[in-house]
Order: sequence, then structure tokens, then C-alpha cells
Amino acid sequence: MYLKNLSNLDFHSQLSLKQVEDRLLITADFPEEFRKKHRLKDPFLYVTLYLRGGARIKLIDEATAELHSLTKKDIDPDTYEEIIQFAKDNAPQFKKKKS
Repeated sequence: MYLKNLSNLDFHSQLSLKQVEDRLLITADFPEEFRKKHRLKDPFLYVTLYLRGGARIKLIDEATAELHSLTKKDIDPDTYEEIIQFAKDNAPQFKKKKS
């Protein structure tokens, strides 16, 4: 599975474990070819950001309840950074505080 060229990332919900991690549900427009190749009907991203560093990205197909654990090798480097940055921008414990 190789994920590339996501568009229209949208934040849906989050769970924060104070000073441990933030977990976010993010929808996106997945490329049609990617969806067909992996038989995904209604995919979304489940992103876990750890406060002490690191992140985990999973892809869940809501229609079939299939779970795919993605590694950095499974995601285009620019797409990976875009997902992580979007998650950090929407995660309460990672938002930059305004001065």
C-alpha cells in the first residue's frame, strides 16, 4: 500500500490523553486509483501524535471496518509530512500558543 496525493484534509474529532498523546480522525479525498486498488469504500485516517515524539498513522475503511497500519514507507514523504502537520495544527496539545 503506497499513499500519495491526498487532498481536502478535514479534521473530525479528537481524543486527548493529557501530556501523553492526541488521537485524531481525519477525512481526505483519496486518489481514485488508490481506493480501487485497495478496495476502499469510505476511508479515513486515524492519527496518533505522541507528546514525547513520534506519530502513528492508520487507515480505516468505515464501510468494511478494515484497519491498515501504515508505516513511513507506505506513504509518500511529502504526504506523510502534510498529514502529520495537519494533525498537529488540529491537536490541542500540539497547537502553537499565540503570544
